[in-house]
Amino acid sequence: MALRVIDRFHPQQRGKLQSAIDAGQLAKIDELALFDEQQLRPMAMLSLQLLGLGALFFGVLNLVVYTTYTHQFFPQVTFWGFIVWLFLNVVGYFVILPIHEVIHGIVFAFWGGRPHFGAKWPFALYCGAKEQLFRRDQYLAVGLAPFFVITLAGIIFIMLSPVLASYSLLAIIGNVSGAAGDLWVAERLRRVSKDCLIEDTETGYRAFEVKNGAH
Repeated sequence: MALRVIDRFHPQQRGKLQSAIDAGQLAKIDELALFDEQQLRPMAMLSLQLLGLGALFFGVLNLVVYTTYTHQFFPQVTFWGFIVWLFLNVVGYFVILPIHEVIHGIVFAFWGGRPHFGAKWPFALYCGAKEQLFRRDQYLAVGLAPFFVITLAGIIFIMLSPVLASYSLLAIIGNVSGAAGDLWVAERLRRVSKDCLIEDTETGYRAFEVKNGAH
């Protein structure tokens, strides 16, 4: 396996790191597989907590903005109106899944990487970057981008049009819950040096350091 350093904005540093890696000066210091049995239960609990927090935050925000605009606390909903609302929310939830992964891919590509996409049934879609090494903070940006981008977009959408935004609530909330793995990885990576190099493994990561201390 030939690991390649990715960093389009610092070509000289990238070259030094690549030379050190090619010389065998790379040491693995950490590894995480999110779908291991030891990780699944706590990650599922985090996902459930995020689901509740997301539902509370976005639900209350939507109602407050709607009330501010219309001076009504809750809209009048017919049976078929509710069915349409529910159907579009479910559709939105499934649509947001690939959008989440595409945002990962865009940030991978921004740093100069080559993302690839796939699925780990029945768990989730994924975006990875095989045999490519990113600096820790670059990898954190990749992992956290969908959470922040979609959450911010959801807040703006609600502020601009609470009625239309209500049809996408499940997608917005589901993205928060679905980011549990990304947040889990980000919390763990805070413990390693910012100079570490991270390889994405589709279901987690491997963290390395260069033995000679090249940065």
